[in-house]
Amino acid sequence: MVKVFFEEVINNNKLKDMQVVDMHCHTNVSDGLDTTEIMIKQAKKLNIGISITDHNEVSASLKACKKIFSIPGIEITSSDAIDFLVYFYKPKDLEHFYNKYIKGKHLSSRIFNLRKLQWNTIELLEHLEKYNCVTVLPHPLTMRPKNSYIYMHNNPELMKYLDCIEVINSIMSPESNEKVTEWARELKVGATGASDAHMHKNLGKAVTASYANTQEEFLNHIIKEKNIVIGKSLTGFRKFYNNAYIFRRNLKW
Repeated sequence: MVKVFFEEVINNNKLKDMQVVDMHCHTNVSDGLDTTEIMIKQAKKLNIGISITDHNEVSASLKACKKIFSIPGIEITSSDAIDFLVYFYKPKDLEHFYNKYIKGKHLSSRIFNLRKLQWNTIELLEHLEKYNCVTVLPHPLTMRPKNSYIYMHNNPELMKYLDCIEVINSIMSPESNEKVTEWARELKVGATGASDAHMHKNLGKAVTASYANTQEEFLNHIIKEKNIVIGKSLTGFRKFYNNAYIFRRNLKW
């Protein structure tokens, strides 16, 4: 099992000489507050890599790949309201997947935008099987109907499609992250960690790291469980403000 540390990222000696990447964040292309440029600038300030995983959108991720150490990524949602993070080895593969299976395939939402696609969970996962990519289950203990922890317990046969579970997500509570970490250990699957930042000031609160020099090597290390995960949950007013912003941003009037 990947080593997981519930610790502060800044000035953490465990990360010395490692490639550090925040594997899950959003820009204003989907439901984030800040522009792509601001998120990239913050990543450079923190001296970390980034994977911009906007909901069903790829333009920001493709832009980041040209300007910083970046993993081409996207967060997609099945018609069952289950989220997946997908990381591609090449930007062109992310773009091809988006154009073929995501663009124009959205379902309409009422009251709250769940950002669901027309594909059900098994269909979405089978489409991903056609690509060289890493598929991760994010924030499994989030609120229903997106609680994938319950969904996967009811559909255990789907776990074979997943490479990893996101065991630290800074938006989730410490208790939730600890429970998900134990679940990943029980399943003997890989693990990632990320901030799920929707604004630049929360970027880098949780990260994935390994001794890698290229994006390909970094993703291979994740699959082979040769990475570590470090991070903590947001607390206090910062957590309240972040969650309130996300809720307001996704309201449909």
